[in-house]
Order: sequence, then C-alpha cells, then structure tokens
Amino acid sequence: MALDLGWSWDIPLKAFGDGSANLSDMHISIPLLAATVAVLASVLVSRLKSRWPLWIRVLAQLTLFVVLTVLVQQSLTSPLQPEYGSARGAERFWRQLIEASWWVVGARLTSGIARLFIVLESRPRETQIISDLVAGAIAVATTLAIVNFAFEVPIRSLLATSGVIAIVLGLALQSTLSDVFSGIAVGIERPYKAGDLLWVEGGIEGRVIQVNWRSTHIATADRNIAVVPNSVIAKARLVNRSAPSSARGATVTVILDAAALPETCEAVLTAAARSCCIMQATPEPKVTCTELKGNGISWDIAFSIDGPEKLSGARTELLTLIHRHLRHAGVALATADGVPARVQVPGLSCLLEASPLFGRIAAEQREALVPCFEPIRLDAGTVLLRSGETPDALFIMAEGAVEVTTDGPEGPQVVYRLSPGETLGAVGLLTATANAATATALTPVRAFRISKTRLDAVIAHQPELAASLRLMAAEFATVTVQQGAAVGQPESEPPQLFLSRLRSFLEVLDG
Repeated sequence: MALDLGWSWDIPLKAFGDGSANLSDMHISIPLLAATVAVLASVLVSRLKSRWPLWIRVLAQLTLFVVLTVLVQQSLTSPLQPEYGSARGAERFWRQLIEASWWVVGARLTSGIARLFIVLESRPRETQIISDLVAGAIAVATTLAIVNFAFEVPIRSLLATSGVIAIVLGLALQSTLSDVFSGIAVGIERPYKAGDLLWVEGGIEGRVIQVNWRSTHIATADRNIAVVPNSVIAKARLVNRSAPSSARGATVTVILDAAALPETCEAVLTAAARSCCIMQATPEPKVTCTELKGNGISWDIAFSIDGPEKLSGARTELLTLIHRHLRHAGVALATADGVPARVQVPGLSCLLEASPLFGRIAAEQREALVPCFEPIRLDAGTVLLRSGETPDALFIMAEGAVEVTTDGPEGPQVVYRLSPGETLGAVGLLTATANAATATALTPVRAFRISKTRLDAVIAHQPELAASLRLMAAEFATVTVQQGAAVGQPESEPPQLFLSRLRSFLEVLDG
C-alpha cells in the first residue's frame, strides 16, 4: 500500500521516525484506521448530550466500545496487555493514543451506566451528587490505567506520592470536604428538594433554589439568597414546610387585659380569626390561652394558609380584625404597667357614622334612624339572608362574624366574611331585588336590624333623607362590590343599572 499522504505527514514522521512519507513504511493497518474512526464517532456521540436521552447515548457508547475493543485486539493484541512491537516514533504514539482512547471510551460508558442506574437525569440536581462522585472515581482510575497500560509508566511510586498529597490536601480542605460529604448524605436522604419551602435552625427560611456539592441556596422572603454550607444543614434542625403539602401553619400571639373574662376573650379572638378571608377555613383557626399573669393573659391564634407567600397578608388581616373585634367588644390589650387603656365600645350612633351606607348623611338624619334599629342576637349557623329571596331588613354588625356565600358548581363558595361595623342587606333592601348570596352567622352574632317598613316610614317623614341616599349611592355600590357582598345584584351588573334602580326606589318613596 504505497499511498503518498503528502507534506502534512512529512513533518511528524521526520520528528518521530525516518522521515518516510508513505503508509507502508509505518506499517499502518486497516484495524488501526478503523479504531481511529470509532474513537472519533465516540467523541461525536458525547457531543450530542442535549439532543439524545441518556439511555440512547449509553447504548451508542456501548456499541462503539464493543467495536473499538475488537479493533484494538486486532491491532494491539489486547487492550489490557498492548503489544506495540517494533513500532517507533509516530506509529507508536498513534497506537498509544488508540489504547488511551479505549480506556476513555470505557470510562465514559461506565459513567453513563452508573448515572443511568443510580440517578436519572430527570430528578433534581441534588440527587446527582452520588453519580458525580462515581464519575470522578472512574476518571481517576482511568487516568492511572492510561499511564500504566498505554504509556507503560509504573504507577506504584505515583500512588505512593499521591497518597501523601491526598493527606495534605485532606487536612487543608477539611471544612470543604465536610461540606461535600454532608452534601452526599443530603443527596441520599433527600429531606428536601429544589422548590421546597425550608426552615433551617437559626432563623433562615425560604424556598430552596439549588443544592450543590458544597452548599444549599435558599431564597428568603426578603429577596435575598442565603448560602448555607451542607455541613451546617446536616447538623441543624430542619422543617420542610412543603411536605406533605404546601400549606403551612402560623401563630399570632396577643396579650389581653387580665380583667377581661377568658370566655369573652376566647369568643372575640375566635370571631376575629374566622372573619379572615386569606387563611384556610379547614382546619379551623384555634385559639389557646398560653399564659396567665397579673398584668395580662397571653393568647395564641393558630391558623393555616395555602402557601408561604400569603403569610404576611394573613398576619396583617388577622391583627387588623383582632383590633376591630376587641374594640367592639370592649376588651383592652395588656400594658407593661398592668393598667390597660379604657376601651369605649362603639354604640349604634358610632356604627352608623362609620358605615359606608349611612356615614355620609347628616348627623341629625342618622340620629332619626337610631330609634328604628332593634338590637338582636343570633346563634352560630343562623341564616341572616338567603339567596334568591328579597330581603326585608338591613343589618349592621356589632359583634361576631358572618360568612357570605354563593352557589357554585362545586357547592357553596365563600365570597366575603363580615366583621363588626359592616353592613349587610343594603342593596337588596333599597332596590327590592332578590339576594344573590346567602349570609350565615359563623359565630354568635350581635347586630342591629332595621326593617324595610321602618326605613320607609323614616324616609316618608324626612324627604331630605332620600336626597342624601342618592349622594351616597355611588360610594356604597363600590364598597359592596369590593366586599363581594353585593347581594342585590351580581358583580357583573353595570353600576348605572344599580343607580337607576336606587333612584326609582327613592322616587317612589318621594311620591
């Protein structure tokens, strides 16, 4: 075979051999050329990492490894005991590269099989730490095998030297190695994964975004990234708030006046908690007395929310409603000196003044309405308004909680929960239309009620009250839509239609 390869082969042959430029002088065999092609094909397969699934790449690597093994046996007798014969210079170096490539292809195949059976690539990143460790061990073993078999360099002295180096590096990198092996333990146990909400002892809480060899990255609620070493994670107490579900619990503590009756405090705090719309209704909020002192009684309100992103909003809503319910019940917060401030319970006049319905009319007109209201008390479960029925009365809440629901495809759907100071049934009463929702007492309720007959009688004797109602109509319509308690009409009804019906109602009264 006297094929002349030209000048490009001339330079390496001069450097390593006798300068000849044809293949017959180098004794190049067909199996050696085919082995070179197989090595190049293996490199191409490894480049297709993102295009092929792992099992297809492993199968392709296995096929190429078998073919390469046969070709190496034909050209070098055995990959474990290669014979280079009389080959010198470039030819010998070429054969050594083929032998080294056989070990590299075998290492890639072994790593692929280990990754396929130990950790699937579709699993989270932190679970691949074991397979990465196995791949590293295979790479070290392959390097030593290439030095020993391909280049015929004894590795005993190298292993002795590397042992000393390993001891020195181990002492120098003790902290880093502790993090690495802790990361391996975390990968095996899998107490959390990327995306979980994790609490770490020491006040770190947030969503896990990455777990690597050395540390765990946690995105906290204040938009910072906390990098926690895996050695700390392995020793600290952890709470995975995403398991078994993303719902989490929280607790708010308040300290009330020691002079207030515990039964009253528990009832007021329960009503405040059940008035909240953000927290979950199931399980129900739980109120517990945790400490009794001379200057105050400590109460814990435990509740659940759908996810951590709702925690701040739920706490704000709960504390706001606790303040409102305590004020309307006349219960004061405890103070450091044990002398709580006096709480003035809002009467009917104050409720009317703060009401979005009656707050904008003149004071003398509101006072004329006060005798028309009657105080009532309702037990939990009592229905104040029923969907589809025309209301005959209007309610102003004084104590307790009322739930407003509509009929949905999956049963009753909560629209809003009313607290002390809020008005119920105004739209249906003023427009004489059927309720679009049902209002039910969640807790024992104290309220003030005015019937349609009494309201008609007051307007008939005070025509200027009708004009005042026209002025507040727009604001009241907006408030009722925001509350989701517009029981007179669905939310999709145009505001102009609501105002038109209200004007028609008032014109009838004027007539």
